[in-house]
Amino acid sequence: MEAVSGIDVQTLGEVEGLPILCVSAGRGDAPVVYINGGTHGDEPAGVEAALAFLEGEWKRWADRVRFEVIPCLCPWSYAHNARLNAQDVDVNWAFLRDDVPEIEILKGFLARRVFAGVIDLHEDWESPGFYLYEMFGDRGSLGRAMVERVARVCPINENAEIEGEVAVNGVIHPNMEVARRKYGEGIPIALFQRGHTGHLVTSETPTAQPMDVRVAAHLATIEVMVEANV
Repeated sequence: MEAVSGIDVQTLGEVEGLPILCVSAGRGDAPVVYINGGTHGDEPAGVEAALAFLEGEWKRWADRVRFEVIPCLCPWSYAHNARLNAQDVDVNWAFLRDDVPEIEILKGFLARRVFAGVIDLHEDWESPGFYLYEMFGDRGSLGRAMVERVARVCPINENAEIEGEVAVNGVIHPNMEVARRKYGEGIPIALFQRGHTGHLVTSETPTAQPMDVRVAAHLATIEVMVEANV
């Protein structure tokens, strides 16, 4: 990463001897988009997409947007191709805990930060196609535009119900009354509920597709989010 011109790499902390890195790029006083990958170590397309974005995609908006990217939030899990961390914890649903090192490092990163948009990159090994979860405020939904862009490069999950949620053409606006969402246990929900962003999208690519297709789908989602903030 440090070999790429125009970016700054910071070590936020270490877990099991492995660094959690944050990469900053773009104009310092511009709206900030936060991209997160590698929360689940067995979902490598998010990490690959974050790195692909940092290798050059960000330069298209370098004078109008600031990017904060954590390519791999759970490096131990990634190294072991595991959904859970070294404590056997699903980090994605552990935001309220104070004994999970990845979460403590993330909370330190989030302190006093507000983002114009957040993209959280995931995969679904059971899904026949791409879908996304979206939480948004006054600026309105981008979900449909994202799916339309992704459809150029990746199949879409068009089921009316995905993961127990109502879905419309691959877009889920999650039921916030589900207990663990309501109380803010999940990382994306916590970011939205605690005011770190007014627009958050969790991008879910289908593991059955080749890696380059999944990466392209994630990048298309990021592209739409960024275009809405320039």
